Amino acid sequence: MKKYRFFFHYRHQTKSMSIHYRGKCVPVKEVICNAPCETKWNKTQPVLVMQGYSPNVEFIDDKVIIHE
Repeated sequence: MKKYRFFFHYRHQTKSMSIHYRGKCVPVKEVICNAPCETKWNKTQPVLVMQGYSPNVEFIDDKVIIHE
């Protein structure tokens, strides 16, 4: 099964998390990450991003589950 890059970070404007997966940006309140991820530091906003690879990301209401 092919894995795709995901990353998520805190959005100050909406006071929630934002997850990016397969070209979509979705604001969520809760992130459950079951896949390995690493930190990425940027010089501009968002400064800290968590990123990794996953074959499946499931959106349920205001929650996202990132599967390994």
